[in-house]
Amino acid sequence: MESKSKQRQVLMVEDTASVAALYKSYLNPLGLQVDIVGTGQEALDMIALAVPDLILLDLRLPDMTGMAVLESVRRDYGNVPVVIMTAHGSIDVAVEAMRYGAQDFLIKPCEADRLRITVNNALKQEQKTSKSTESKQGGAQYQGFIGNSLPMQAVYRVIESAASSKATVFITGESGTGKEVCAEAVHAASPRNDKPFIALNCAAIPKELIESELFGHMKGAFTGASTERQGAVELAHKGTLFLDELCEMDLDLQSKLLRFIQTGTYQKVGSSKTQVVDVRFVCATNRDPWMEVQEGRFREDLYYRLHVIPVTLPPLRERGDDVIEIAHALLALMSLEETKNFSRFEDQVINFFNQYNWPGNVRELQNVIRNIVVLNDSDEVSLAMLPPQLKLRNGVEIASEQEAFRQHRWRNNN
Repeated sequence: MESKSKQRQVLMVEDTASVAALYKSYLNPLGLQVDIVGTGQEALDMIALAVPDLILLDLRLPDMTGMAVLESVRRDYGNVPVVIMTAHGSIDVAVEAMRYGAQDFLIKPCEADRLRITVNNALKQEQKTSKSTESKQGGAQYQGFIGNSLPMQAVYRVIESAASSKATVFITGESGTGKEVCAEAVHAASPRNDKPFIALNCAAIPKELIESELFGHMKGAFTGASTERQGAVELAHKGTLFLDELCEMDLDLQSKLLRFIQTGTYQKVGSSKTQVVDVRFVCATNRDPWMEVQEGRFREDLYYRLHVIPVTLPPLRERGDDVIEIAHALLALMSLEETKNFSRFEDQVINFFNQYNWPGNVRELQNVIRNIVVLNDSDEVSLAMLPPQLKLRNGVEIASEQEAFRQHRWRNNN
């Protein structure tokens, strides 16, 4: 027993021998006993002989799916920690695997530090019940995000895996889901975090000015250009350039952006001088970018250049308990800002928040909490304080019905 505590046993289920050998070499500094098998059946046979301390499980195996191996392990061996290894295109499957008891997942190809950190964390967690608290990246907050629902854990893992490289991250998601927060998280987790983060909203700038905003302009380049101006690409040198609502960009400018991405060089508007910068791109849109390509509004070659590491932010309605966590955090922050005394929500408000569809996502929740805090003053948020437009759903005044029920219950209890 003592020898086992000195050298933990890791079983790696990976059918590509070169990948398995590389990942095993990454783990050498941890002093682990790493055994490698290439099929699901070999894995189950080896686990039957000796249950390891950790299983690194590829989802794609030649004889069965990784999910089948996971289900068998959970059924027969309880809480053995299992970390799923998956490619970018299978992230949804990895999230589903976490629902079935996987403790974490890694996105392949993964770097040495990411693999070692994940394995170390997994080996510290001996009980499945500790997973939900220990995997919160130090709590319910992560790089500006609040909440630890499974869809958001997937987002956090992609950010961690992608942050250290220069590969372009392409963020999609409904309006209000936090795409700029995600872009800032990528920057903050990257080696460029001490350099500029420059955001440019392609939808908020007139078409005739966006090239100037992106690349800068020379004095006199056009009417109103009274001075020379740096563009976003120059301001973001050595840092990160975030292009929000990218699909709104004019097709002509898309071709110039593509050339800039390919060469790292650009020209200011009105200049013949070529300049060189080093930027890491993060892009975002609330549209389906591939649909935009098919309909001729977005260049296909630019799509493939930028759509390297996709991140899909889940809508708030799919984030479960995160809704209430975010609401509590916003209530505390805005009460402090407005010097109010709010500290909690009554149960009916929590139920309403959980049932509401949140079409405007986190941005809508922020606006609702701000409205409540500014227009009211109390310790507790009640149903009566909710904005009137929020109370209507499918033509029914739900809040009024719940208030009537609450009063009915109060009368019965008294």
